[in-house]
Amino acid sequence: MTTINAHRLQRLIKQTRPHVSPDDTLPIINGIRFECDGVHIHALATDRYTFAAARVKVREETDTWAITIDESDLDWVTAWVKTREGDTILNLTATETELTIADDRGNLIVPGRDDTFPKWQGMFRDALENASSGDLVNLDTKMLARWKAADTHLRVWQTEAEKPVVIIGHDFIGMQMPARYNSDTLDRAAVIAAWSGSLGTGDAEPMEALPEPGAVAELAEQMLRQTLRSTTEMFGADFDTEQGRGAFNAWVHSGIYAWSSYRLLEALKKADPDLAEATVRDLNEQLESGEIGEWAWDAAEEAGHNAKAWQDDYEAHKKRLAEKQAAVDSAA
Repeated sequence: MTTINAHRLQRLIKQTRPHVSPDDTLPIINGIRFECDGVHIHALATDRYTFAAARVKVREETDTWAITIDESDLDWVTAWVKTREGDTILNLTATETELTIADDRGNLIVPGRDDTFPKWQGMFRDALENASSGDLVNLDTKMLARWKAADTHLRVWQTEAEKPVVIIGHDFIGMQMPARYNSDTLDRAAVIAAWSGSLGTGDAEPMEALPEPGAVAELAEQMLRQTLRSTTEMFGADFDTEQGRGAFNAWVHSGIYAWSSYRLLEALKKADPDLAEATVRDLNEQLESGEIGEWAWDAAEEAGHNAKAWQDDYEAHKKRLAEKQAAVDSAA
């Protein structure tokens, strides 16, 4: 039995399904191949022109197994998985003819096949080891659209003109075969010559690169920095004064919330990296707007809390502190 969560199984299907061969006369590639090597579950799909391989780590080391799920069954399997919360633990058990997906609510038995699948490990190993030639590679734009579900950002490894282009994401690797071009004379030199009149000889204007997909990583670093800063500063507070004790409490709370935010962010990133990235980018926009107080008030009300009562309690607390300090000042 192999255990992963529902989100990760759904993501494996989402990343590889665009590459499934629609040709049902070739059953070995007319579906998604799942292979478990004891450490990772791999999802594999190809139509011989593109090839996608995605993987996730299993929760505990397990037996090895392999099975292919037909394209005709993927819709209802995906629909079943989507009814589960992302962190729902799923237990997978494979035989030669079926894959059983089980959780606390029940079992789903999916028919499958243990047909011979293309030897994908060697194909990808060869593609990664080939040195870049610098030749022009022709790519079909319709096939390029298949990689949208692979990851937020992808890296490309160019090999040779008639060899596959390697496409790499987080726990994802793919290949796309080049398309044939109707001109044998089109090469880098020909392109430069054809465009020389338009491009001229002026200085190059540098282009600005797209932002790195680092919103989550940046926030995680900030939370760690704040945790360390807070836990350092709190020991420098003056406990002999009310203000110093207040500063100590403030640093303690700052450290607690920064560390809590970091741990929750890391958990979200592991469970759903796409959602984590989108959430942090949305959060950054809210913080920059300066209206988080209004959003917090609305969120409290929507959750069924009494935001006005919270505010009144806090104002009463401040009043009591002020009266206490006034009494101390009078006595002095």
